[in-house]
Amino acid sequence: MSNTNESLGNKIADAVDDAGTAIKNGVKDIKTNTENDARRADNEAYKAANDAKGEAGNIFDKIGGKIKNAVSDAKTSSENAANTAKNESEKAANNLDNEAKKAARDERDQNNI
Repeated sequence: MSNTNESLGNKIADAVDDAGTAIKNGVKDIKTNTENDARRADNEAYKAANDAKGEAGNIFDKIGGKIKNAVSDAKTSSENAANTAKNESEKAANNLDNEAKKAARDERDQNNI
């Protein structure tokens, strides 16, 4: 939240801080999406193996495979939701930290006038 009288140096510093925060948050998004995609792929492989075992076996194996797949889906969804929530929390903290740096810089400059 920059004031209108801030120096060019502060405007540049603010822009650098904003860019750094945006990069940090973008990297966090990529990391989270990659982790979630890997978890989904692992889950799909697990489900395919269960389906194959179930197809080869009797009715109880088929039912067991379906139950395992449902549990696996729920677990993966839960882990992905937690991972995404953690990422959003870290991004919010980055944004707050960035705004605090900018506010401190503005206040310091106001005191130096």
